[in-house]
Amino acid sequence: WVKMKTCPASPCIFTRGLDDLEFPVRHGEGKFMAPDETIARLFANNQVVLQYTRDDGETAGGEFPFNPNGSLKDIAGICDATGRVFGLMPHPEGYNHWSNHPDWPRNREKIRRLGQTPQSGPTVGIRMLQNAVESVAGG
Repeated sequence: WVKMKTCPASPCIFTRGLDDLEFPVRHGEGKFMAPDETIARLFANNQVVLQYTRDDGETAGGEFPFNPNGSLKDIAGICDATGRVFGLMPHPEGYNHWSNHPDWPRNREKIRRLGQTPQSGPTVGIRMLQNAVESVAGG
């Protein structure tokens, strides 16, 4: 699992209303590479949608395991100028239920002991996909 932050100014329809994310990686591949001028253009146009972060929320600085594959500038996801085409390395579909998260058993017990109600509704992985569906449907 990796932590990421979103670019709030990004046109990406998938990440609207989402800030800090955690998703599983299925492998250490998927390293983002591009010429410096392409990366600069992507940042200038807010098309770098996701960047890997450390636990404190700061970008990973290329540091393993926070940036699991050595992606340049900690880039985990980019979009096209319309925000409708989104490529990312981590797997939002892998977080389709709260129990998918590796901290779920510990968090569930902590919530139970505090007498609180566990989270319900869609996970961040599902919300990302719902954002896209709502955007296409005109919602």
